Amino acid sequence: MGVFRLDTKTIPNTLGAIEMTSVAQGYVVADLMLKKAPITLLDARPYCPGKFMVLVTGDVSSIEESLKIGKLSAGTSFFAELFVPQLIPSVIFAINRESKITIGESIGILESFSALSIIDAANEVCKSVDVEVESLSLLEGLGGKAFVIFTGILANIQSALEIGIKKIPEDMIVSSQIVSQVSQELLPFLPGSNRHVHG
Repeated sequence: MGVFRLDTKTIPNTLGAIEMTSVAQGYVVADLMLKKAPITLLDARPYCPGKFMVLVTGDVSSIEESLKIGKLSAGTSFFAELFVPQLIPSVIFAINRESKITIGESIGILESFSALSIIDAANEVCKSVDVEVESLSLLEGLGGKAFVIFTGILANIQSALEIGIKKIPEDMIVSSQIVSQVSQELLPFLPGSNRHVHG
């Protein structure tokens, strides 16, 4: 699987999503969500290892209505849901590998079994701490895992991971790690390296 991108002409201000364990039911759910409320479908696709994700945007009440029917119709295939009424643009840039950033002294990595929890964690961190999002990796043949990399000074990275972990269900957390004084030789191997700005 290649890099996941959200094909957005404009950056959405809101985000709603349903994650499911059934591909077949995923398409049914996406259709019902679209019929329930005036939302815009950003993406609906299966991903490794056989899960399915629906991402939508729209006004707050419409997203809430669509998520309600989505969760109900997902039934036993429901895995997770996400509602972000104030989406930070840098989260979308990180998903799309469009973040132009300078790598700070340290990096922090959050890894989860839920793609939606990583989006939620990244958005909360961006609202709360002075760090940059180097990349946000979803649906890329990672065995159902997703991860986000933050960069900045060590103290801020520590705060970022503490905040991010609180947004991820305990049973979904894979790992949380800090690389302090990150080696320059490692930087070209980070997921968003082609967009790094070198000062």
